[in-house]
Amino acid sequence: MKSRVLTPVLWFLLGSLVFAISPSNAQNRWKYEENKHYRTLPLAENVRIENDKVEVLEVFAYSCNHCFNFESNLEVFEKNKASYIDFVRMPVVYSEGYKMHARIYYTAESLGKLDVIHLEVFKAIHLDRKRLMNEKEIYALFEKHGVSKNQFENRFRSFTVESKLNRAERLTKKYKIRSTPTLVINGKFAANGPSIRTLEEMLSVTKELAQREYLARQSP
Repeated sequence: MKSRVLTPVLWFLLGSLVFAISPSNAQNRWKYEENKHYRTLPLAENVRIENDKVEVLEVFAYSCNHCFNFESNLEVFEKNKASYIDFVRMPVVYSEGYKMHARIYYTAESLGKLDVIHLEVFKAIHLDRKRLMNEKEIYALFEKHGVSKNQFENRFRSFTVESKLNRAERLTKKYKIRSTPTLVINGKFAANGPSIRTLEEMLSVTKELAQREYLARQSP
C-alpha cells in the first residue's frame, strides 16, 4: 500500500526538480535586460570557432587606461571562468594609430610571446609613457624576450598578421564598438548597455549572457 502511494509522489518531486533547473525555466532568474545592460548585435559572428564553447571576447585598446585597469579583473575572470567559456581578446582598430598597436598584439601572438608581451605593452604606454608607434621602439620589447630582429621583421607585416588586422578592423565596425573595453558574448551580445556603470558590472552581465547561451544549447 505504501509503495503505491510514494511512487507517484517521488515522480512528482523529481519532475518538479527537473523543471526548476531546466533551460526553459532559467529565464525567470535572469537579472539583466536588453538595451539597458547589453545590446544585441545584428548578425552573430565569433572571432574563433569553438563549437562546444561560448566565446567571450574582450575588445580592447593598448592606449585605453580603462583597459589597462581592467586587466586585473580579467585575470581573475579567466582563472575562475566556467568551463564552457572560451575567453579571447581582439584589439580595436579605429584608425592607423590603433592598427599599429593591434599589430603588436598579433605579432606577439604569432611568435608565441603574447603571455609575456601583452601586459608589458600596457605598462610601457601607461607607466613608462611610451607611444610605441615606431618599429624600433616596438622591437625593443620583443628583443627583451629573445626575439631576433629577423623574426620580428618577418612577422610584423606578415600575411597572417595583416589578415587578423583586417578582421579586427571589420569586426570593430560590425560590433559597432564605440568605447573600450567592450565584452562581446558569442558574437551576439555586447555587454556595454547604458546602465552599465562599472567594469565589475560589465563582467557580471557577461557571465549571465554566457550562461544563457550555454543553457540555450542544452535545450532539446
